[in-house]
Amino acid sequence: MLSHALFGIASSVFVLVGGIPYLIDIHKERVHPHVLSWLGWAFLTALGASAMMADGATWAATILWANTILTVSISVYALIRNVSVWATGFYDVVFFTLGIIGLVLWQVLDMPVIALVSAILADLFFGLPTIIKTYKDPSTETPFVWVMSTISGILAIFAVKAITFNELAYPFYLLLYDGIVLLLVLKIIKRSNPKI
Repeated sequence: MLSHALFGIASSVFVLVGGIPYLIDIHKERVHPHVLSWLGWAFLTALGASAMMADGATWAATILWANTILTVSISVYALIRNVSVWATGFYDVVFFTLGIIGLVLWQVLDMPVIALVSAILADLFFGLPTIIKTYKDPSTETPFVWVMSTISGILAIFAVKAITFNELAYPFYLLLYDGIVLLLVLKIIKRSNPKI
């Protein structure tokens, strides 16, 4: 039990510490967060953490609470500093709408596994504008926050109390998503033709 708590706390610390350079880069106008992603994540992670705690998962939910604090801070500060990407192109609207639909399905379904999958899909749809933006221009993101989020995802997996789909799915998804964005920022995954 103590080890679950330590991994949960460590994963939260990595998320929050990783966000500090990102907030500094927002202040220095070096990054341009896609606000639709960050606001969607803020709402989703707050609900996800609440749902996980209501279902008995405590320490595994700490990464979601840490993500909520960070995503709200990034959204608000990027808007204040006027460095946010507030794109409302066709795909941005589609992905955000799909995220909202996933969020609604998650809240209304009385089937935990389907609700969890809906929550993960909502998170992914909120995050697709950030993946697309970063794929097109990796310089709009700070590597450190994604390194720390990826490490946090690894630690969150060790914070689960039981090896079940319900406990592992969200932390594993976060690890996968953050890892992909990190690979994009580090240009390990890059556009084959940057002029397109």
